[in-house]
Amino acid sequence: MEQDRNNKNPVFRSLAVIEENIQRKLTVESLAKSIHLSKYHYQRMFREIMGDSVMRYVSRRRIALAAADLTETDESILAIALKYGYDSHEGFTRSFRAQMGVSPKDYRKYHLSVPTVKKQKEKTTMTDSKTINEIIRSLNNLIVQIREVTAYTRKNKTAAPDTAVFYSEFWDTVATGADAMADELGAMSERITHLSRRSDEISAGFFILRTMETIALKSDILAFQVRLTLARAKPEHRTAFEPLSHQYVRLAENARIKINQVVAFFRELITLIFQDMRENAMKKRKDAVAAGCLAAEKLSKDASLPYGYLADEISRIAEELSSPTLEDISVSSLEDALFRLEIIASAADLDLLRMPSNRQLFDGIPVFRERLEEALLFFRELSESIVPDIAARQESPEQEENKKHSELAFQSSILLFHLRGEVQKLGQKLYPEQKSAFDKICTRINAVSQPSFHKTMAYSPEKSAEILRQAYEELSEMAETLGACGTPIRFIAEEILHLAKDAMSDSKT
Repeated sequence: MEQDRNNKNPVFRSLAVIEENIQRKLTVESLAKSIHLSKYHYQRMFREIMGDSVMRYVSRRRIALAAADLTETDESILAIALKYGYDSHEGFTRSFRAQMGVSPKDYRKYHLSVPTVKKQKEKTTMTDSKTINEIIRSLNNLIVQIREVTAYTRKNKTAAPDTAVFYSEFWDTVATGADAMADELGAMSERITHLSRRSDEISAGFFILRTMETIALKSDILAFQVRLTLARAKPEHRTAFEPLSHQYVRLAENARIKINQVVAFFRELITLIFQDMRENAMKKRKDAVAAGCLAAEKLSKDASLPYGYLADEISRIAEELSSPTLEDISVSSLEDALFRLEIIASAADLDLLRMPSNRQLFDGIPVFRERLEEALLFFRELSESIVPDIAARQESPEQEENKKHSELAFQSSILLFHLRGEVQKLGQKLYPEQKSAFDKICTRINAVSQPSFHKTMAYSPEKSAEILRQAYEELSEMAETLGACGTPIRFIAEEILHLAKDAMSDSKT
């Protein structure tokens, strides 16, 4: 019945004409004539139904089909350009970049997703193809940037020929991590493309949203770890690798901008989150907790090894997952736990580069991650127990404020984790009084890293900023006394100062 109505609609009939003649010269006049309408009346109806002008729709269809040819055929770019009515390689490239966010060459090189331009209007705006295409364009641009950065990394990983093999392996590890982010973005881009074809797949939107937010955080963490590792390096090595470091800082900044655009879109669309927990979910959670405890136990067996900070953080994650009732466990909390574990695993990988003979002590980490992923997957699949979440937390200023507090606590916990690691690596180089001073600083930062701290009546952003700024000053003094060994401490102190400034900025907004 719906198809019959569409066939009688002159605009939908014109879409068939467009598809049949997409490689020929098309004009508004010729299309209007083909369905026996005046040019003015046809343009007005087309925009009302399709949400776009006639020729812009035609252009977007041609670019989408050309994009498919780029990934599915070996035809030259010029041949594809001529096939879809472009007079030159340059003109096609300009139009392609404007719609897809990247050049045809890069699109083919990196096998990016092909956005779908709808051939008829959907009943819901949730799958509006124009918005979908804008998201795909942003993601394509980001994927290409990541691939270019990783290629540049591998090409320049021996910028300082006298460096130890460690740096070559380190940059390979960093590039592999960045490539993994690009792969995730590609997978999400494909899923987003499907949203324009099947509106019922909007249920996958929450997963896409959370993945995007996680990738933005991963890019920040990757840039942080690059800078922290170079802070440990000799001055001449830091200078040699500074251009590489800047690449990852810029990548993190751009990733945050691009992904925030995507997140903003999905926050308008998705109001669903998993809530109802079942007996099987309880088992999944218990299995994850047990695996975490075992991983921490392995890492803490030998107190002489500098892995206590890893064991402590894994224990915290396991404890947080075991303490609430089942009803308090959400998809969001499991995702946060998994992301924190990935940070730990990343730090563990770098520690393994230094002491590969201790590999067996780290065997529990991937098992813990596997159990966490299983629990997370199960919770996501409880589609019958979804409740409004994202839209609700946007509606209330109080909820938005709580989100800022959670982000401050989370960022503080990451810096605290790395600070504890650096202190442990210093080991015997520290005098007892220095170790005591570091412990006191960590205790104060730990207060800011606790979500409960931000919920107390006495809390204010100014209070957090004051604690963090004091920690910065004391860490800076400690770094000075440690000389060359204090460079990583100084770097972390600077990051803590940035966080203090952010807290003060939030208090003024």
